Amino acid sequence: MARKKRPKQEDNELRWMTTYGDVVTLMMAFFVMLYAISQVDQQKFQLLVSGLATPFNNTAIQEGLLDGGNAIVGAASHEPEPGNAGIDGITVLDGMPSRGELEPTPEPQQPTEPPTLLTTNAELLEVRDALQRALTAAGVPTSVNFDLDTRGLVIAIATDGVLFPSGSAAISERGREIIGVIAPILNEFDNDIMVEGHTDTVPLNRGGYTNWDLSADRALAVLKFLQDGFAIDPRRLAAVGYGEYRPKATNETEAGRALNRRVELIIIAATEGGETDGR
Repeated sequence: MARKKRPKQEDNELRWMTTYGDVVTLMMAFFVMLYAISQVDQQKFQLLVSGLATPFNNTAIQEGLLDGGNAIVGAASHEPEPGNAGIDGITVLDGMPSRGELEPTPEPQQPTEPPTLLTTNAELLEVRDALQRALTAAGVPTSVNFDLDTRGLVIAIATDGVLFPSGSAAISERGREIIGVIAPILNEFDNDIMVEGHTDTVPLNRGGYTNWDLSADRALAVLKFLQDGFAIDPRRLAAVGYGEYRPKATNETEAGRALNRRVELIIIAATEGGETDGR
């Protein structure tokens, strides 16, 4: 038996609308995506552009991509320039500041004042007189002695019972008062200051802790107090301990040993070239 032929289906003239609808849908999605990603966080974008300007030499920030062309950033406005194609009132980056507006203006540097240095004996003696007056007003003139030698002005402060307790490297209350009178005057000039510790010949019996250690620890304690308590520039300061080996008087008598137990602050006289001999 012969098969029946299927009736021939007529062509649907509207099939193209299905394809057209798909294309329109895709185009709408595409433009929605473009619109979404065009909403730029201008503040973050400004930071990004300014950060890339220096390492990549991005001259387009101010000059544009081509000579005579419009700048990418900083030249946008609401009114298009004559001859420019585009939609009125729409710009890529509206009102973006220029590179000069993004970078802070460096503050002008203040001129550095030249250091105040004492170079002559007359200037050092003026400091001695000022220190003597201040110490007398504070009631401690007999605990401090002064001398002028080739290094500069020497300020010798008795240690035991005055600057330190006997055998200790912890500054006493009276010692703090004495240094508190001296330090402000030391801050009035910029000469280097050497802090030297000295002891007598009486040995210490502390299991290896010697007069060397005590003299160095006392000098360092005074140096730190000058720096931390009175903001004296640490570049001006140095400390050294001489132990019993640079006596000022005989160690045969109690009075001589008392003079040898001392801490000396030496104001180093500056040379004519502006440097001090202690450097």
